[in-house]
Amino acid sequence: MSARPAFARTVRHPGKPDPVRIVTLEAPALRHDFTLQAGHNLRDAMSIPLAQAGIDGGTVRFENLQVKPLHFLMPALAVDDQHAAFYSDPHSMEEGTLIEYAVATYGRKDGEPFVHCHAVWRGRDGQRQGGHLMMDKTVVAASGQAQAWGVRDATMATRYDPETNFTLFHPTRLNDAAPPAAGGKRVVLARIRPDEDLTMAVEDACRSHGIADAIVRGSVGSIIGADFEDGRVLEDRATEILVRAGEVKDGPQGLRARLEIGLINPEGKVCEGVLARGRNPVLICFELVLEER
Repeated sequence: MSARPAFARTVRHPGKPDPVRIVTLEAPALRHDFTLQAGHNLRDAMSIPLAQAGIDGGTVRFENLQVKPLHFLMPALAVDDQHAAFYSDPHSMEEGTLIEYAVATYGRKDGEPFVHCHAVWRGRDGQRQGGHLMMDKTVVAASGQAQAWGVRDATMATRYDPETNFTLFHPTRLNDAAPPAAGGKRVVLARIRPDEDLTMAVEDACRSHGIADAIVRGSVGSIIGADFEDGRVLEDRATEILVRAGEVKDGPQGLRARLEIGLINPEGKVCEGVLARGRNPVLICFELVLEER
């Protein structure tokens, strides 16, 4: 594991830190391109075709999707000492909304399909905004294309996390008797805990599986403000992010990740750029899906 840096921004969580900071599993890679069907809520529009394709867990990406209505939450500061951050009250936009880009983690809650999605969109007035989509209430208005990367016999399953006092996704095997197949391209499902530098943790996830070249496909989570490579600094404590484009490559300095993100602050404002390595701690959790290249 990489040496843990000291951060300019940090928060206190209510529970004892778990000693395992990055949890991962690997399995043979599956890829599936499919249509998000108009009239379905986003949860069903994803989970039905993924189940038919035999994907038990992974990630979905889509762009330029019309939805009506859009229901969402934004990041918010905690109002008590039981959480380091929380969510806003629910918001909605009834019509004229185009999701520019979105990333979703596909997994299970209580044995049923469950999807966690962050997105950036434009409303009828053209204003850009972002947040956490309420998947069972947001409806596809016009069919659009999506891409999924995932695995069979493993998933991201929800589990109570004492450290953060949230129920969070956790990489989980569904069939312990079936080890990953040898050879071929792999997908890694990972969960990164608080106060780990996001860029370095992505590198560590690759390193732990002997992967020297990977694409970041899944990327739903939160960091504490942001330091960007171009020198910009955001001091917001509660943010939600997704990776627009990310990769990990082996080079003269060893494994290095590059993460170009979209970040949403508590007002729903969007900020984009490449994260500075070593200066961006995870806030609550980061759900990561890596595809070996």
